[in-house]
Amino acid sequence: MVMKVYNWIDFALNRLYASRCRLCGDQGAPGRDLCPDCKKDLSHNAHCCRICAIPLPPAAPENTLCGSCGHRQPNFEQCLAALVYDQEAGQLVSGLKFRNQLGNARLLGNLLCNYLETRIDEKPDFILPVPLHRSRLKTRGYNQALEIARPVGRRFGIPLRPKVCVRNRATEAQVDLDKGDRGKNIRGAFSVKKPVTGCRIALLDDVVTTGNTVSELTRVLRQAGAARVDVWAVARTP
Repeated sequence: MVMKVYNWIDFALNRLYASRCRLCGDQGAPGRDLCPDCKKDLSHNAHCCRICAIPLPPAAPENTLCGSCGHRQPNFEQCLAALVYDQEAGQLVSGLKFRNQLGNARLLGNLLCNYLETRIDEKPDFILPVPLHRSRLKTRGYNQALEIARPVGRRFGIPLRPKVCVRNRATEAQVDLDKGDRGKNIRGAFSVKKPVTGCRIALLDDVVTTGNTVSELTRVLRQAGAARVDVWAVARTP
């Protein structure tokens, strides 16, 4: 029944949104969410740190580490981020988060799927969309990470388990804080509510900015017994 509902939603979104580019609004072919020109404008995260996925200069060797990960690696195993967070990626993400453009979730999810197809060797046991605090969820009406995760889970046949973890409080945006306050802001913000012992988990978020949020979420999952935690994101800030 649930899958039938999701399939109906996909059908409805196709009818409503697919004929126009999600970035420029120009007419497009059915089933296409981006026109050819806007598709070319997307900045794919081709040169990045192999651990945290922060974009690196094009001249950087493959499989290299950024200075931060070379000094101290984060809690998670690896972050895979499809795009560099620039104007185009920002327009798609902010439209989804702040302007109720739910059609963007399918596009962003499919872009992430295309990136992951050649980069994941072993599927995780489940996908955990980064949770929102209940107050923000009530205001927005949906969790954008969960909406992006739906097409990813369907494409790879991986279950979504959004209730494994909850956000205990509404934290400030990490990007608005200095480095010293970021850890304090997010520390203790998550609680694990379902068994995860021995599980391999993929955290999924729209954008990884500082990495503090997914690192803290990884920490509590590992404390609860998770065997491995990876991060999948649509975009990574430089």
